[in-house]
Amino acid sequence: MTANAGPALTLEVAAMLRFPPFPTAPDPDSFISFASFKPSGIRVPIDVDDDIDYTTREIERDGLGIPTIALRMKHVADNAEKKKRKKKGGNVGAQTVQVAPKKPKTWWEIWEELEDIRRNVYDENQAAIDRLHQAGVDFKIGRTWPAAAQGVQHVWDIFRIYIGLLQQIPASKKDATPGAEARSDEIDSDDDDDDDDSDNALAVDKSEINLSESFLSNPELSMRIFFSSYFRERGFIWSEPRCVAMPILVSFFLRYLIRSRVFPEPEYERPLKRALEVVQLACVELPNSWKMGRSLPDAFSDGCKGLWGSMQPMWVPAPTDPSSDNKLDEREAKRQKLEDNLEVPPESHSDKPSAANVEDVYANIVAELKESAPSPTGNVGWGTAAAERQDEEPDEGWGTSWKEEEDDGAPIDTSAFIEEDEEDTVHELVPPIWDASIVEAQATWDLEPPTLLPLLGPSALPLTHTTGVVEQSTRRIVRVEPPRAPRLLALNVTAVEAVEEDLACRFARLVLAPWERLDRRTYEVGSDVLPATVLSTSRGAVVLEDEGEGEGEGEGEREGLSTGSHNPWKDEIVVLVDPKLTDVLFVGMGLGAIWVEIVRDKEVEGGGAGAGAGSTKKKGKSKKKEVPKYWYMEQLVHQLPSFYIDKPEEF
Repeated sequence: MTANAGPALTLEVAAMLRFPPFPTAPDPDSFISFASFKPSGIRVPIDVDDDIDYTTREIERDGLGIPTIALRMKHVADNAEKKKRKKKGGNVGAQTVQVAPKKPKTWWEIWEELEDIRRNVYDENQAAIDRLHQAGVDFKIGRTWPAAAQGVQHVWDIFRIYIGLLQQIPASKKDATPGAEARSDEIDSDDDDDDDDSDNALAVDKSEINLSESFLSNPELSMRIFFSSYFRERGFIWSEPRCVAMPILVSFFLRYLIRSRVFPEPEYERPLKRALEVVQLACVELPNSWKMGRSLPDAFSDGCKGLWGSMQPMWVPAPTDPSSDNKLDEREAKRQKLEDNLEVPPESHSDKPSAANVEDVYANIVAELKESAPSPTGNVGWGTAAAERQDEEPDEGWGTSWKEEEDDGAPIDTSAFIEEDEEDTVHELVPPIWDASIVEAQATWDLEPPTLLPLLGPSALPLTHTTGVVEQSTRRIVRVEPPRAPRLLALNVTAVEAVEEDLACRFARLVLAPWERLDRRTYEVGSDVLPATVLSTSRGAVVLEDEGEGEGEGEGEREGLSTGSHNPWKDEIVVLVDPKLTDVLFVGMGLGAIWVEIVRDKEVEGGGAGAGAGSTKKKGKSKKKEVPKYWYMEQLVHQLPSFYIDKPEEF
């Protein structure tokens, strides 16, 4: 039985066919066996012109162009389920390789993917402030902003307030004079509300215009102030997430202004590009300031502080007035006279307190304090009766009891200092007095002071060198030099030179220059930049200029020290730091700290204590070697970006 070949059928008609009639069998050679079958996927047209004849008829074809029957139901998890199935007869002992999950992208990485195509067209005939406000609105549209918990939206609002794109309505001030409420009742309240609202609106508009004009007139200066003095004044510098997010967000906004040509005028476009350079520096230096704060002072500086002690000036109380002793005697006489007046005969029934009454009141207070004391099973304090009972019955817990050490460590009972004198009518409560041995025992619980032994080993540095000039100032990083390569030393080298050579080979050298000098008015107002000040603990010759700001007084040239004159306003210093910190120290950034000079001890240098055994003096003129001057750091105060500037009063 053969079926007549009819015209070509569509898919809809073919789906409705019922057999018989049966179609003719195809040629066996047209079938592809499973062994020779190779999957080729499905052709998916991307552009409109691609595979136009297939897309118009909506026929699915494989990679070879052969029409296929599309599945009506597509499940995404089909391939995943197949991968989970174990193959029969596979390698049982094969190790599975675990791939680490992909790190989620940050919000700025997501923004960067499509940032080049984000742009709008702005009318040049509009006012510059109007274009700035419109660009602020368009910048936020079409971006995937992170969750509110990350604080990016809050950071954006802070910047908008700074450049005048966000209103900050001031609170209304009420009249606090007497009778103000009575006078306000006589005036119509509706008129007052309208006037206040209009005044606030005008004040907000004027402030917005001033902030926007300040930004547009000098964007570079505005960004320098924002990421330096303004950032510190508002406390944003103490928030590490804001130090990371704020400069990145502002850089996106400035790039959007430049890319969209919001301000095509040369007087606006060029300053915006310079402002973008400042913001790009802030993207690197503000987060890095946190790394510098965690790393400095390093172990070498701490070890030098533990060796020579702190160079901070100690606070000394003012000298006492000799007449103060006479004043104390007068007060004691007046107190004694008052106590005599308080004495009352026994038969008197006056309400005035007598000596017996005062003693009874004091006894009641002591009894109440004893009753309110914690039980022995709880946390007991030192010197209490409960603590003594616990000491007498030590348990087998952690550590040993305090009784095993010395009985002198117990505090002295304050009741022993209360004299029961019948002649005294007034007794004062005596504060608790602790034995000095307790303080010494408690000090052993503290951490050991840092030393240079783990860094230098058994070095002669404590014998050959000491401290010199002590300066407190803000200095700028000029360069960072790696440790010097070791070299062979001469046989007649002294111990002083050997120690200095060892320091140069072990540590990196941080070269610091003085920060630009500011005017006296800026220092008086309260600049973050520390003026060069020579502390009272300084030893050595220092050059102080007459009209310099923040100068101090040192002890001058002192015997036993070998050092030249140091000018804190002009001379560079070389600070020894850990070589691992070279990646953290950026050239141009500022560091405010106490800088201590390491100088040769003149007695050791001239007395021959450190000279080599075979050292001989050559006759004639010899070239004098330059003595290296090294410094270390103590008490880092702040880290400033390279573009730091104080906020002007008129800004």
